[in-house]
Amino acid sequence: LSLKSQELTAIYLAVRVVCSFNLEGDIHTLLDFATFLFTAWVIFMIRFKLKSTYIKELDNFPIYYMVVPCAILAMLINPRTAHIYFSHVLWAFCVYLEAVSVMPQLRMMQNAKMIEPFTAHYVFALGMARFLACAHWII
Repeated sequence: LSLKSQELTAIYLAVRVVCSFNLEGDIHTLLDFATFLFTAWVIFMIRFKLKSTYIKELDNFPIYYMVVPCAILAMLINPRTAHIYFSHVLWAFCVYLEAVSVMPQLRMMQNAKMIEPFTAHYVFALGMARFLACAHWII
């Protein structure tokens, strides 16, 4: 499991929780917060409890390659609603980051060179689902 993919997931979930709380504050905010807590728990487990099983050399995708372009894209292309501009940018950022957060996992699998077909199909489907979720918010 890619730690960097989990970190990207935690970033977009944290931003989404802040946006949801400011914009809506409904059950989706609570669900996103619960997902964030579980993701933070996975990160904690990888970093500390399961550190001996984590192969850092295989997880070598720099996350700023995803965060910076998503932030720039969010400033340029964001939804136009009645809310303030900063909320638009944050929401677009979390949508864009969600769409690409699976990239470090794909890179780690590519570096490992030992991939079970079922795992590869799952990660591909996860990536497609996130891409389509992004397309849903853009269109």
